[in-house]
Amino acid sequence: SLHPPPPHSEAREMPAAKGQKKARAKAQASGTSRSPAISSTERRATWSLAFLEGFLSSWEYLLGLLAFGVAAKDLLQDLPYGEALAGAASTFLIMVWMLWRFGSTAGLPMKIVLRRMGVFKPVISRYAGIVLGIHIVSFIVTYIYQQHSGRVLFTLDNYFDAKTGGFRLEKAMDMLLLAPLREEFFFRGIMFSLIYRRLGSIEKNIWKSAVLMSGLSFASLHAINFFSPEEHSRIYVGMQVCSGLVIGWFYTLRFISTGCLWETICLHIIHNVFASLVPVDLNSSLLDLTFLLPAIATVLIHGFMARTTLTEVSSVGGFRYRVIDLTTDSASRLPAFVKKEDTSGSNGESKHLIQGSNLSSDTTEQKRKKEDEGAAGGLTKRISKKR
Repeated sequence: SLHPPPPHSEAREMPAAKGQKKARAKAQASGTSRSPAISSTERRATWSLAFLEGFLSSWEYLLGLLAFGVAAKDLLQDLPYGEALAGAASTFLIMVWMLWRFGSTAGLPMKIVLRRMGVFKPVISRYAGIVLGIHIVSFIVTYIYQQHSGRVLFTLDNYFDAKTGGFRLEKAMDMLLLAPLREEFFFRGIMFSLIYRRLGSIEKNIWKSAVLMSGLSFASLHAINFFSPEEHSRIYVGMQVCSGLVIGWFYTLRFISTGCLWETICLHIIHNVFASLVPVDLNSSLLDLTFLLPAIATVLIHGFMARTTLTEVSSVGGFRYRVIDLTTDSASRLPAFVKKEDTSGSNGESKHLIQGSNLSSDTTEQKRKKEDEGAAGGLTKRISKKR
């Protein structure tokens, strides 16, 4: 009876650990936060910073891709298929660069980020087959209608040089493989995660806000084709931007639902196969049904599938995204708004930057030692008084 009570056993800690795990999973899916009350000023500042981070990272992606592309062409242009190799090299380099930048910002090793993106365990759901079937049926119906109307828009001109008539391997590779790879990696894997992490300290259901912003960024990227040297027509770029907004939302939701980038890459490739049949110099009226009907159908179909996926993600167990886990990874509040009482409590638990308890093993062990020492000291005093 003179010995102090034994330290907390693992058996006693298990119920608390289980409850803590359930609370983290619930917070991750619902987006609710246990952080201190957020002022309207900090909310506006955080939204502004999230928008600025997304904007600057988009330009970093574009300028980096351009710089890597120019350097790769200079080095590889004398080799057979030099332009195609340069395109592949620039895509690989910009993906590695953005992965390193995001990993260093989030404090995660690159391998961990790739694993959480599902790169090592491909997951492809029935949606890939559904989208492929819809595109095939839509193409057949549209082609029959165009033939009946006497004006067929579909062509293979995008794959051939307008001056020489030769097949452009680098263009085909970029449209059908490289662009889907790098765009899905950046806009779904990096951009969404960046915004999700930033807004995680202030917003409820912040993943919905991140979906909207990443889709908007994806659509805005295609507006740069207004300045393309290939002379894209305005109606073609306008169609890209409008459809890209809804398609971007759909792809991001599929990424959240599966927790894997491979399905969105497959969906993007399928879309580009059929979209590449529309000439970039399309000269058509907005009231031309041969162009208007397939464009509207694309937006409506992807909008319906995005809505269906949103319902799936909002249901229990439907949120499988795990690149950034707000219960364990920091979702930084702005330092200027963090007060001393917000970062430490009477029980020694940190309330800073997370949705749930995130005590380190060292802190927990120190706390246990203090409790044990206090219990032993109290017992010794009581025994001394009795004597």
